[in-house]
Amino acid sequence: MLLLLLGRGHLPGSVILDTLYEEYYYNMVAQTTYYLLTGDIGGTNSRMALYLLGNRTALIVKTYRNFDCMTKKEDGIFQRNIIAPFLKFCWEEIKNISPVELTEIISCLAIAGPVKNNKVIMSNLHGIEISGDDIAGHTHYSCDEESTRYLQCIQVCKVINDFVAQGYGCLTLKREEVVELTPGSLKMLDPKGPKACVGAGTGLGECFLAPDELGVYSCFASEGGHVEWAPRNDLEVKLWKFLTNKFAHHQRVSVERVVSGTGLANIYEFFAQEFPKKVNQKVQAEFMKAGDMKGKVVATNAKKCELCELTMSTFATAYGSEVGCVGIKLIPTGGLYVTGGLTPKNMNWIEGKDSHFMQAYNDKGRVSPILENVPLLAVMVEDLGVRGALKNAQSEYYKFEARKNAKISRTLSYTGTTTDSYTDLVSVDVKSSCRVNEMEKEAAYYKRLAHITLAFTSGLVAGLTFMKSKK
Repeated sequence: MLLLLLGRGHLPGSVILDTLYEEYYYNMVAQTTYYLLTGDIGGTNSRMALYLLGNRTALIVKTYRNFDCMTKKEDGIFQRNIIAPFLKFCWEEIKNISPVELTEIISCLAIAGPVKNNKVIMSNLHGIEISGDDIAGHTHYSCDEESTRYLQCIQVCKVINDFVAQGYGCLTLKREEVVELTPGSLKMLDPKGPKACVGAGTGLGECFLAPDELGVYSCFASEGGHVEWAPRNDLEVKLWKFLTNKFAHHQRVSVERVVSGTGLANIYEFFAQEFPKKVNQKVQAEFMKAGDMKGKVVATNAKKCELCELTMSTFATAYGSEVGCVGIKLIPTGGLYVTGGLTPKNMNWIEGKDSHFMQAYNDKGRVSPILENVPLLAVMVEDLGVRGALKNAQSEYYKFEARKNAKISRTLSYTGTTTDSYTDLVSVDVKSSCRVNEMEKEAAYYKRLAHITLAFTSGLVAGLTFMKSKK
C-alpha cells in the first residue's frame, strides 16, 4: 500500500500518512465485534451474563457463589476468580464467537453496596473492593497470561448499585411476571408516577425511580434497608434486645438484621435461645452446618418446625411493615415493587389480605388509606438485576462509541498535532475513556511507524536511483 502511494508522486506526505492511518483504523473497526458483559453481584451470588451487542437474549449466563470464589479481601480477586473464568467459559462454550483479538467488551456490574468513584466496597463480603476503573484499566493484580488475554477485551466497566439495577429492571416487567398484592394494582399504575422497589435477599435493598418531563425514568440509589427496625410486640422487643447485644449497637437495630436471608438466621437464633424446649434437634443440626445458607434452612423447615414457622411469620411481618413505610414515604403511584430473591420463594407468607406481610403493610394507623392508591406488586422473576445492568451496559456502549468517534475525527482533522493538543476539544469523563486513550496510543504508534517506513522507503528509492545513475 505504501509503495503504491509513493508511486503517486503528486500526493503530499501528510496525505499518505492520513490514508495509511484511516485504512488501519477503519479496517480495525470493521473487524471488531462488541459484546456486553453484565454482572448482578449480591451478597451470596454473582450472576454473570454475556450478550452480543443489540441482542437482549443472553448468549450465556452463569452463577458463581461468592463465598466459594471470593474467600478473602485481596486486590483483583473478583477479576481473577469470577470475570476471567466466566469469559474463558464463554469462549469455550459459545459457537461462532468472535476471536478474542477482535473483540471489545462493554461491561456493567450491579453490586450490593454504596457506589462511590465507580467502585463498591462489599461490607457483607470481607470488605472486598470492586473497581470498574481497575477492571477497564486492565489492572489485573498478577493474573495469569490467559486470564489477562480475556480481561484486556474489557474497554469500559460501569459499576452501579445492585438495587439501581433492580429499579431499571422493573421497567422491563411484563404482566405475567408480577402478582398483584393489592387487588387491581395493574390498572392503578400511573405511567408518569414515581416507582419504588423493596427487596429482601441476602440483605435488604431499596430504590426509587422518578420520570423526567418526557416520562423517561431515572433510578436513584438508597440505603433504606439500614434504617431502624421497630418491634411491634413484647416478644419482638426481646428480639430487639437480643440483636442489639449480638451486634453491639445498643441503641438501634437496622431493618436488614431482620428482613433478609441473614435476618432469618438472626431471628431463629433468638427463638432457639428464648424457647430451648421447642428446638427441633434435626433442624438445629442442619442450621448449624448451613454456613451462609442458614436462612434457607429456616424457610424450608417452616412446616415441620415450630420455631422456623415463628421465624417466618416474624420475618414476613417486618417485611410487610417496611414495604408499607416506603409506600407512605414515597407514595409510588407508578408502582411499589416487592423484589429480591426471598419474595417469589415465600409467596405463601406474603400474598393474601390476611397474610402476615399484608396485615403489617396496611397497618399504618390514620394514614393507612394512602396505601389504597399505591399499586403493590410482587415480582416473580429473579433476573431484574441482570436486566438493569444490561440497560446500563447498552448506554455505556453508546457513550463509548460517541467518545471514540469524536476523538478519531479530531485525530484525522488535526493531522500532525499531538494528542495532547486536542483532548480539550472533547469533554469526556477521563476515568471512563480508557479505550479511547489506548486507541490514541495505537494511532500515535502507527503514525510513527508510517513515518519510519516512509523515510526508509524514500531512502531505498533514492539509493536505487543513485545506483542506476552511476551505471
